[in-house]
Amino acid sequence: MNKRTSLYQAHVELNAKMVDFHGWSMPINYGSQITEHNEVRESCGIFDVSHMTILDFHGEDSELFIRKLIANDVKKLKQDFEGLYS
Repeated sequence: MNKRTSLYQAHVELNAKMVDFHGWSMPINYGSQITEHNEVRESCGIFDVSHMTILDFHGEDSELFIRKLIANDVKKLKQDFEGLYS
């Protein structure tokens, strides 16, 4: 059985076609991809990324290490448990 994100039930209720994505049940589409495309362009869209890995770094030199690892600026993180795309 595949893992499910916290949005799984919402995807199912919106009639998403669910597929296996590296062991996770993820939506591939909600019917017409043309309609989805137009909705995103004219209104709004989201992409469920809750299946992506979370990495926690701790220690004296963790900030320096992360600055060498990613392109985004870790100084943007103001408090514990914040996230940052890069």
